[in-house]
Amino acid sequence: MNVVGVGQSQDDADLAAIVVPPNAKFGGGALLLLGVLTLVLCLQTVLIIVRYQAILLVVVVIMFVLGAGSALLGFQLTRGSGKAAVLGTGFAGVTFVLSGAWFVCAILSNVVSLLALLLMPIAAAALLFCAISIGWAKRADLARERLRAQGLDSGL
Repeated sequence: MNVVGVGQSQDDADLAAIVVPPNAKFGGGALLLLGVLTLVLCLQTVLIIVRYQAILLVVVVIMFVLGAGSALLGFQLTRGSGKAAVLGTGFAGVTFVLSGAWFVCAILSNVVSLLALLLMPIAAAALLFCAISIGWAKRADLARERLRAQGLDSGL
């Protein structure tokens, strides 16, 4: 619920509510970087592993979906999307767990992939900042809807 200050109209409060704060921009940027690096890890996995087993194809597809989805959601979060904040938190959490598991499996297979290890802190940062920006992003979505109902489209 928006609290409108003295001398401030609901429209002014809504316009102020849709300004993207730095934590949402950082979370979106971290999520975007996570997505791009996950896609690079996916490509690295395809190029390093010569034998394609059924489980490996599943892993590559999962990495591709997580990478592309994280990159897209990261871009949307930098624009202030509430849905992207919620989904991005989930994508970052899943990527954190799976990149750690992939790093361990790679080490056990005598493949050293520092990129998989690097994804874990980036995923943790994206997870934290996406989760922090969920409340703001949902309020911004509601403010955008109220502004659209009055004929003012912010373009976001």
